[in-house]
Amino acid sequence: MTRFRSILVPTDFSEHAEAAFDRALALAKAASGVVHLLHAYEIPLGTIPPYGVAIPESVLAGVRDAAARRLEKAGARAEAAGVRCERHLMQSSPSIAIAESARTLGADLVVMGTRGNTGLKHVLLGSVAERTVRTSPCPVLTLRSDSGGDSAWRRILVPLDFSKPSEVALDLAIQLARENQGEVQLLHAYELPVSVTMAYGVAIPQTVWEGVQEAGAQRLSEAADKVEKAGVRVSMAQRTAPAADAIVETAATAHSDIIVMSTRGLTGLKHVLLGSVAERVLRTAPCPVLTLKADAA
Repeated sequence: MTRFRSILVPTDFSEHAEAAFDRALALAKAASGVVHLLHAYEIPLGTIPPYGVAIPESVLAGVRDAAARRLEKAGARAEAAGVRCERHLMQSSPSIAIAESARTLGADLVVMGTRGNTGLKHVLLGSVAERTVRTSPCPVLTLRSDSGGDSAWRRILVPLDFSKPSEVALDLAIQLARENQGEVQLLHAYELPVSVTMAYGVAIPQTVWEGVQEAGAQRLSEAADKVEKAGVRVSMAQRTAPAADAIVETAATAHSDIIVMSTRGLTGLKHVLLGSVAERVLRTAPCPVLTLKADAA
């Protein structure tokens, strides 16, 4: 895979972070690229209110030294696998450190776990992954510890709301499918604001439902034609359901290897993908999720 040559991997040394590291190594090896392994830590120096008890400087030094040793060990494992690995240790808020490092290093991709440790070991929690998805200057691949290390994505699910960001996600999915001899699974999910009209006893006419369904099917067909012209196999589905639910359920039933989606979308009757939807998907998806913004592709 030639697209992702510089890969940033934030780690707190948890099993989810280890799974992300394994996936990053596989991607970097396929692209003859480099992995940047980042550990960021926060310790509240000074006194602990309201007790006035100070945290000793030795605690900070101990954490820094222990983290450096674990980074060195992980880096040695990468190099033994034939992958160049650079280590980065920062005293900073994890989500800030990740976004800043991605920019400074010119990363093509961030690969991270969706959960992590707590307390002094804390680096990656779900909320950190979600903030990273919102702020990263490059695409972000999130996965759980049970996602495995195989980087061959042959069944690629792409949720579409036909906005520019989702079109950018589709372009990336087509590229990944071509590199992996895979197929693209297109999904369009839509909701009409039934709850609003029901409060007044007014029903949305059936013609409106039919119009939305027909328009969605037409746009899906156009997207499928684009995929086929690129020489990639394609399937498509349309569902009336909340976007996040439809994406997660489709990924499970279609046995998708990865979900590729944008973090922004349209609103109102055209709403399918908002940033909040992407965040809900990465919490519950049964497979890795690759998110990107239109300006981060």
